[in-house]
Amino acid sequence: MKKLVLLVSLLLAGLVAGAQELHCTFTSTKTIKAVHKDIKGSGTVVYRAPDYMSMIYDTPEGEYLIIDGNTLKNCIAGKAVTLDTSKNAFMRNLRNTLINCVNGDYETAAKENDASLIVEEKNGIKTVTLLARKKAVKGYAGIIVDYNAKGLPVRMVLDEFSGIVTEFRFNY
Repeated sequence: MKKLVLLVSLLLAGLVAGAQELHCTFTSTKTIKAVHKDIKGSGTVVYRAPDYMSMIYDTPEGEYLIIDGNTLKNCIAGKAVTLDTSKNAFMRNLRNTLINCVNGDYETAAKENDASLIVEEKNGIKTVTLLARKKAVKGYAGIIVDYNAKGLPVRMVLDEFSGIVTEFRFNY
């Protein structure tokens, strides 16, 4: 009987761990440094481990980013694209970085982005900073993610080499 209870407990724990799912709303501010322009956004996020994430925007209406396995769908300013990330190294890196940062695997995100990693904790918030070791034409110069006490991302800042900085705030 004890073995059965232990087995059921382990299976339930595995199901809970394997069913990691997040639903929240977000706000965003995309700052284009070159023209001193801010673009505000908001919408909903759904994340399902291991590799599904959707960001559906209410504002600007119609925009989205959907990652489903190796498929990445994106719509910005009415231009929709669907990509197979297994065939596009840059978009695969984007996909992996977003998924890894959302699920808290920032060590892998740092490694895949050839970035240094700084982790600090203050007032119940864990701040993770990834800084690129080398300058590049595309990709992220820096990424900052704040996690709450439950390990959920509450803020993410993506600083691109191109001069675009996007800050997301997640509300659960």
